[in-house]
This record gives sequence, C-alpha cells and structure tokens, in this order.
Amino acid sequence: MSISTASAADSAVATNPPPPVRRNRRPLHAREWWLGALLVLPGMALAVTFKLVPLIRGVITSFESSSGFGDSSFAGWDNFTRMFDDPVVLASFRNALLVVATLPVWIVLPLVLSVLIHQRAPGWKFFRAVYFVPYTIAPIVVGIMFRQILSPDGPINALLRAVGLEPLAIEWLNGQNSALFSLVAVALWSFFGLGVMTYLAGLATIPEEVLEAAYLDGAGFWRRLFSVVVPMLRPTVAYWSVLCASGVLIWLFPLIYALTQGGPGNATMLPEYLVFLTTFQFLDRGYGSAIGIALFVFVAVLSIFSVRHMFKEGTRKPR
Repeated sequence: MSISTASAADSAVATNPPPPVRRNRRPLHAREWWLGALLVLPGMALAVTFKLVPLIRGVITSFESSSGFGDSSFAGWDNFTRMFDDPVVLASFRNALLVVATLPVWIVLPLVLSVLIHQRAPGWKFFRAVYFVPYTIAPIVVGIMFRQILSPDGPINALLRAVGLEPLAIEWLNGQNSALFSLVAVALWSFFGLGVMTYLAGLATIPEEVLEAAYLDGAGFWRRLFSVVVPMLRPTVAYWSVLCASGVLIWLFPLIYALTQGGPGNATMLPEYLVFLTTFQFLDRGYGSAIGIALFVFVAVLSIFSVRHMFKEGTRKPR
C-alpha cells in the first residue's frame, strides 16, 4: 500500500512540475539604460554647451543695454520695441520673407534634376559627377567667385552683350531689385547639390517596375514626376522642405559678407547679417541679441509649421 502511494506521489510530481523561477530582468534593463545614457551623454553635452547655453545667454542679453563689451544695465523690453521703429530691421525681415517666397524653387529644381539623373537622361553621367561639387566649395569662396562673375564688366554681362542682349547686362549686385535675387540664385547654385543627393537617395527606394509601368502607359516626364514620383517621395520632399525652410535664413551670411555686405542700401540686408553688424561693428550687444532672438522666433515658427507638415506627410497612409 505504501509503495503504491509513493508511486502515485511521484507521478503527481512528474505531471505537475514546479513553476519556473522568474529571473529578475531589472538589472539587465538598468544596464541597458545606463549604456544608452552613456552613449547619448556626449551629444547632449555638446548640444547644451553650444546650443542651449548660448540661447539662454542671448535671451538674457536681449533685455540689457550696453555700449561696447563693458558693463550693461537692464533695459526691459526697450530693445524689442525699438525694432518696430527701426527701418533697417523692418527691411531685413521683409527681405527674409522674399527669400522664403523662393522656397518652391529650392524644392522643385533639385527634384527635377535628380529625376533626370535617375532616369539616365542625356548627359546624366556628367551631372551625376559634378552636381555635388558646388556644395563642397566654401560659401565665402563662392561669394568671392561670383562677385567677379556678376560684376558689371564680368563674364555674364560680356556674354549677354556678345549675343545681342545688352539691355539685360545690368549691375546684378548693385540694383535695388536684382541684388537680392542674384544673392538667392548664388545660394541656390551653392546648396542645390545637397538637395539632389537627398532626392537621389529617396528615388533609390522607388521600385523600377513602377516607373517602367508608368512609362509604358504613356505617361510623360511631368506626369510621371507629379503623379508617381512626388507621391512616393512625400517624406523625402517634406524633409528637404524643412531643411530649406529653416536653413535658407541662416545659410546666407558668408554670401552676403562676400557679395553685397547688405547693400545696395538695405536691398540684401537679412536679419542674420544685421545681428553681426549691430553686435560687432556698432557694439550694441543688447539690441543685436534682440534682433537675433526675433530671428530665432521667426525661424522656429517656420520650422514648426514645416515639421508638422512633414510629420503628416510621413504618417499618411497610402490610398
């Protein structure tokens, strides 16, 4: 009887094994968290040191009044209210709006060129080899080079006179109406290679069968571009749009310095260059910081709008 009872007990133990012991995963998760924090820490330290601290210091300085780099006194909102009565500041932000209005060209032109390269149009090997070269040249060097090219007796005007278009041979950098758009054209030449590279990376994700099917269906270049390529490149287009919207107002300083220095008059004066003049030439740190904070708010609002649009485009479900 005892033997059968023991056998029954052994079979019960065999059929009902003890519950597994749960290992504590918290130390492993803690180690992973500390490892991630250790990897992120250098980047965070650089961002705080060179981004956040100068921004906070700039906000504090914008509420101060100073002459030179000596002692300063609290000025309240005087620097900000002063901007509304300063015609140079108003002209600089008006010019900034005109520059922002050229964003469609910054977005569409690299897209068209990248599609032509991707589809191996005539001359695509040449453009594939040289399109990125202007971006590798320092902007200050680009400015010095185009100051000679766009001068009244430069090669552009010489070519126009040679082909009988002398009325178009104007003073590109000295005209009130032509100087700003000449500056934007030089900036576009300098930076569009980055946009072409961005779009080419996006085009590499589109299956070749899709483009071939559109071609066989009789779709022309522009139909394929706007009906096939653009819908499938919405996240890439949105990313480049955000980059241009936030960068077009802070990329132009070296070109302004080398080409026009804000002239003629205030025709090419932009807020970033005005901050430099006010702070380091007129030695008005408080007012220069106030203009810089106003520019920061302007770019931040534009960037937030662009990022929200990019997020909506990136998360939109295809129909």
